[in-house]
Amino acid sequence: MDDGKNNQRNDPRNEKKRKDSVKDSQDKRDTKIRPKDELTEDIDAMDVEEDAEDQSCSSANTNESIEENEIEEVGNQVITDLEQLQVKDLNDDKMDITKNNIEESTYQLSQVNTDEEDALARAQWNEIQTQTYSMSRRLCEKLRLVMEPLIATKLQGDYRTGKRINMKRVISFIASGYRKDKIWLRRTKPAKRNYRVLLAVDDSQSMQKENAGNMALTALATLANGMSQLEIGELSIASFGEEMRVIHPFSKPFTFDSGVDCVRNFTFVQKRTRTALCVESALSVLKESDGLGSSSSLNLVFMISDGRIERDSRSKLRKLIREMTECNILLVLIIVQGDVNNKKKKDGSIINMKEVSFENGKPKLKNFIDDYPFPYYLIVEDMSSLPEILGDALKQWFEILTQIHIQGII
Repeated sequence: MDDGKNNQRNDPRNEKKRKDSVKDSQDKRDTKIRPKDELTEDIDAMDVEEDAEDQSCSSANTNESIEENEIEEVGNQVITDLEQLQVKDLNDDKMDITKNNIEESTYQLSQVNTDEEDALARAQWNEIQTQTYSMSRRLCEKLRLVMEPLIATKLQGDYRTGKRINMKRVISFIASGYRKDKIWLRRTKPAKRNYRVLLAVDDSQSMQKENAGNMALTALATLANGMSQLEIGELSIASFGEEMRVIHPFSKPFTFDSGVDCVRNFTFVQKRTRTALCVESALSVLKESDGLGSSSSLNLVFMISDGRIERDSRSKLRKLIREMTECNILLVLIIVQGDVNNKKKKDGSIINMKEVSFENGKPKLKNFIDDYPFPYYLIVEDMSSLPEILGDALKQWFEILTQIHIQGII
């Protein structure tokens, strides 16, 4: 048995197996001892690699975030600037819109005010026209008899030459053996009026007293409508106070809208009445309108006022009135007294007014109307009597002017 065991030990194959087994056991022991250290080293190596990767990732992320922040800052800066520009543009647009709205509202308000004023003026002129219609018709008929036609527009006469044949003379012409040859007509019959009339209305504050302003507008409507119905010629309307202003020129016909413009322009707020300036301006207007050089036209100036004039201007007024008479201009002052029904208002009438003058250093009391510079004037208290009074007065004044011109020629 012992020999068998020894033989087995001495067998080389067995010896090889034994060495292999010893080696395996040694390897196992080594693997049992070394895994902890190797794992530690592997873990450390993995941690280092992870830290490096984390650092690289963090640095990459940091760089990316920095780049993103820079991009965002740049983008934000650009967007902010654009927003500012847009806000500024919006503010400008808002300001422009606000200005436009203010201008539009102001324009609309002015249009509303203008429309309201126009409506009031139209209503007032329509009412005045309605009230003065009958007076205008009466004045037209009165003036038809007084203001004769001046321009020959109709055919008349028995002439040997002419434009048309008078058929009534043809039979006698043939029966006479063609000897009575005055069978022609010529335009020698006056049938058209060629007067130039200027109506000037006092627009001062004194016209507000005692309703004189409304009476002045009534007189204006009566004269303007009556003369327009008669086709008197050319008519102009002006206002005077501190200065004279033409409201309706000679070149335009007088219509309803012309009356509305007159009512709109007469406010009776001027603080002073410069009568001499009005007369001088009226003379200039008539000279500039080329109406003074024609012998077939007569110029008339009707001034509608309360009659209160400045004392210092009386000598100048007399001089201007003489100049107007030489230029074939008739100046008539129509004095409207307003409502003078009670005693207090009658005392304020121009007829009862007194003034003090000094002669040789002594005061002297006299009537205001005694030294009046206007030779032709009317004092109207009742407007319903204006057509008859004016018609009769114009007839007398035309006769006086005719005599003056005849004496001047002789």
